[in-house]
Amino acid sequence: MLRYLYPMRTFLIVAGDVKKPNPMTADWVTPLSFNPQLVGIAIGKSRYTRRLIEEQGDFVIAVPTIELLRDVWLAGSVSGARENKVERMSLTFIKSKKVKAPSIKECAANIECRVVNSFETGDHIFFVGEIVNVTASDAFKNDTPDIANYKFVMHVGRGPNFTYQSDELIKL
Repeated sequence: MLRYLYPMRTFLIVAGDVKKPNPMTADWVTPLSFNPQLVGIAIGKSRYTRRLIEEQGDFVIAVPTIELLRDVWLAGSVSGARENKVERMSLTFIKSKKVKAPSIKECAANIECRVVNSFETGDHIFFVGEIVNVTASDAFKNDTPDIANYKFVMHVGRGPNFTYQSDELIKL
């Protein structure tokens, strides 16, 4: 039944460090609070990224555009526990300002988070992260996504089915 919530924005969750980064694709990302600034991510219990986040207590939410779709798919379809998927990717991992997990140079934004809470939600662990730093490209003007010039990735559902938002802004 969850498929009826799609399409959903797609992000890259990065754990590990600059020497051994581990990005994974995630759709289940949600804002939780303005003050303090909190965001939640749901990660499957069996995922290698879940283990890394629990060990180091932080993560980065990287915001990809459609030009990075091949890397987005690879990040979500290859396990970092079994192979170094980063070697197959065209992404540049750079040191984040406030957390150990690296940021991704090619992404439109990188949201650095420290874990402040986590709990089990069925077959997933829901991590609550406090946003401690954000870096953004010109894909965001005045903290607003520039949808006329940048195509943010949206997952349509199971499998390699993606789209991007329309560049038409509808004002009511």
